[in-house]
Amino acid sequence: MSTKNPKNKTKGFVIKRNIFKESELSKFERNLIKFIYKFTKKNHKNISTKAKSILNLKNNKFRLAAIRLLEDVEKKDKELFYQISKCCCEISSIDQIDQNKKIQLILKNFFGKSFDFIQRRDPIMLFNKKNLNRLKYHWHQESQFYPDHEIALHMWFPIFRDVMKENDGGMVFAVNGHKKNFSYKQVNLKNSWTQKIPKINIEKKFQLESPKVKRGDVIFFIGKQLHKSDNQLNPIPRVSFVFRYLSNLVGKTFVPLPEK
Repeated sequence: MSTKNPKNKTKGFVIKRNIFKESELSKFERNLIKFIYKFTKKNHKNISTKAKSILNLKNNKFRLAAIRLLEDVEKKDKELFYQISKCCCEISSIDQIDQNKKIQLILKNFFGKSFDFIQRRDPIMLFNKKNLNRLKYHWHQESQFYPDHEIALHMWFPIFRDVMKENDGGMVFAVNGHKKNFSYKQVNLKNSWTQKIPKINIEKKFQLESPKVKRGDVIFFIGKQLHKSDNQLNPIPRVSFVFRYLSNLVGKTFVPLPEK
């Protein structure tokens, strides 16, 4: 897969570095494990006890143990894992991380007069593990999931560890793949995400880019931007979150995301 940057391209995505302070992200990560501890306390005591013990760890030991906890849940109880992925952002300590001033400024600059009318979809946790295809997103466009919203910006960021190379479970973008909506086929799998896969050979028609992102970095991309989960060859799974911001006000011409 080629990830070279062609010259004079217009992007439908941009990487913003150091959006989150270490203290912000660490608190967010710990609150996720606290949520799992509370969420599983009644019906999954073994998982709850393990989550509680992980909260006594610090720094890299905590983050690696947190990833392994999620890996264990996914392996043993796929329905529970799916519910955790969807429901974890129902508590404000996780849901409100995008109130960060840097993020709010980016949203204001992008949406302009539409900013006060943004519809924000509940965030979800995404998980990418080696040899686990059920939870990977195939090629898709967010605009196909939200056809009634003309303007859309989506935010993706990794937690617990960096994504520093191709095939490390991050994201892949089709360069210049944001100029039209493509027809698709829909695939529904149990305990997984609905897939709306374009009916074109994206690897053949587009040059691909797989960004390297550290904890604290964020990728923003517009609704029509073609993207998917990257392959995962790292034995340590990748955990990330996606936030979706939508506006259906008309009259705004899309301005490509800036490179910097």
